Amino acid sequence: MKISSHLKNSLSKTLTYYYPFAGQTKDGVSIDCNDHGAIFIETQVVVGEMSKLLQKRDNNLFKQLVPLKGNMQEIPTTYNDANLIVQVNYFGCGGIAISICFNHIIVDGTTSAYFVKSWAEVARGANDIKNVVVDCSSIYPPYDAYASMRSLYEQNHYHYNPTEIVGKYFIFDGGKIAALRKKIGSGSYLDHPTRFEAIAALISGALIRNADKEAHEFTVKQLAAVISINMRSIVNPPLPPQCLGNLVTTAIAKLPIDEKIDYNYLAAEVHKSVKNVVDQYKTNTHVSGLVKELANSTVIHFSDISRMPYYEADFGWGKPTLLSLVSLNHKVACLMPTSDGVGVEAIITLPKEEMAKFEQDPEFLFFAKPFMSKMARL
Repeated sequence: MKISSHLKNSLSKTLTYYYPFAGQTKDGVSIDCNDHGAIFIETQVVVGEMSKLLQKRDNNLFKQLVPLKGNMQEIPTTYNDANLIVQVNYFGCGGIAISICFNHIIVDGTTSAYFVKSWAEVARGANDIKNVVVDCSSIYPPYDAYASMRSLYEQNHYHYNPTEIVGKYFIFDGGKIAALRKKIGSGSYLDHPTRFEAIAALISGALIRNADKEAHEFTVKQLAAVISINMRSIVNPPLPPQCLGNLVTTAIAKLPIDEKIDYNYLAAEVHKSVKNVVDQYKTNTHVSGLVKELANSTVIHFSDISRMPYYEADFGWGKPTLLSLVSLNHKVACLMPTSDGVGVEAIITLPKEEMAKFEQDPEFLFFAKPFMSKMARL
């Protein structure tokens, strides 16, 4: 198949720039830059036409398009040392869904976005990919961020069965984001919140309002908003966006669970927590040193990739119609770009009981709309 050869050849060339992706993981924390190669899988889709996938954003359908299920115990033996696994799914209508699984030891949201963009550029005929920086170990010592985050959840009694986690998509259009920022910025704690700060405050407020304060082995007193921070832009001198690695640190905003919710205060706490880490990034050691601060907390992990160039990835037949994340098996709010580049699409994963309350929260729904297919909206 012509498309198959085109994707394989362009991927092979792209890996000459991102060569650690073609290597293997050893000891669970280090990378052997050998010629083991990435894993490339092709499959014919049996879950229905692509229109069904676009009209109903169902994580159960999406999971059938990826080679891994997101649970470390479910990784096939032949895959468990691979740094990159690509699965190309061909639909009967001629549509294509490309699923990519990265090793989180060397890949964060920024790296994944620029890798996909670079692969698409090579597929369109680019002969050189510039500014790819592979080794940042002199700036950032090796650090297992995934293990640290796993430790955070284990030490705070959050053992969720993946079947009990529900993922829902919510759309914030540009007008609603502007209105939300204006509303939240009208208080005395913070002027002009960023769109991330405003959306994080709104989501946190809805979680606080619907929190079950006696849901765990302890009395829940606060919501801990764990926020991933891209370090590339805050080092001096800054690193290029194409710098390969899992170059993130983590801030924690400790938000009290009160009867009265002040969104301006919540946004200010998010702002302050990020600023503190940015100001002290040279000595901050990620989340591992902060676990003790999360006693009596319920935890939500925020990640913002809404500025990443995923929708610029044109392989030669047009830009993507849909971007999705799958297999998020704990409490996460991930902000992604909309295809028009103006709004934000949030995928939020929560236990079923919490999601049932959250998705009905009227203050949240005033600014965010649950995803509905175009067919359903007509």
